[in-house]
Amino acid sequence: MACYGIPSPDRVKILADMTDLRTQLHAAVIEMERRGLVAGSSGNASVRLASVDAGGRYLITPSGLPYEHMKPADLVEVDENIEPVTGDGIPSTESALHLGIYHRRPDVGAVVHTHSLYASVSAVVGKPIPPIVDEMVVYLGGPVEVAEYGFPGTEELAEAAADALGDRRAVLLRNHGMCAVGVTVEEALRNAVLVERIAQIYAFAQIAGGAKNVPEDAVEVERAVYMMRYGLSDD
Repeated sequence: MACYGIPSPDRVKILADMTDLRTQLHAAVIEMERRGLVAGSSGNASVRLASVDAGGRYLITPSGLPYEHMKPADLVEVDENIEPVTGDGIPSTESALHLGIYHRRPDVGAVVHTHSLYASVSAVVGKPIPPIVDEMVVYLGGPVEVAEYGFPGTEELAEAAADALGDRRAVLLRNHGMCAVGVTVEEALRNAVLVERIAQIYAFAQIAGGAKNVPEDAVEVERAVYMMRYGLSDD
């Protein structure tokens, strides 16, 4: 038994993990801005702290705070009702979008929502990005589909995004932007960067005469690699 006033070893580990996740999430959102995936206070990102079965806890970027002024302490811990667990921080207005994805995808540990230029163009056009390069199948699981329109911040948007995401790792939000997911926030950010690069390739390829998809037999093999890597099933 721990002595009075001294945290137990388990509690110390939880606090250390929380500090580390705050640092990681903060670093990711600063990198999002540096890469031009967001601007000002647009977009948002989060990490899962505890599963739904364990009460559901999430760390998410605050609402309306420009990234240049954001500190790790500004990140808001919320529960399943998107209520701050401690403090008086205001979580992102898109928190429902993040929780909607977490609820549908227990394999996801982080969500990154960007407004990057070329991905947003694809979202506005309303056409999915087909499998035009091998790595998007291996790392994203296949094409980047377009979710049906949902008003920002609503459950409707959250459901539409989770539906279109399926078991893949990125989805376009119609007339809005893009979401990428990962086991870690670093992976989610890498996937967001990958989607933006592929969206740019797709746009230029269409201008140059039309993008050609990866052959279907290759997509099938690459899709199997993706599913095996993340322990997913097509059932």
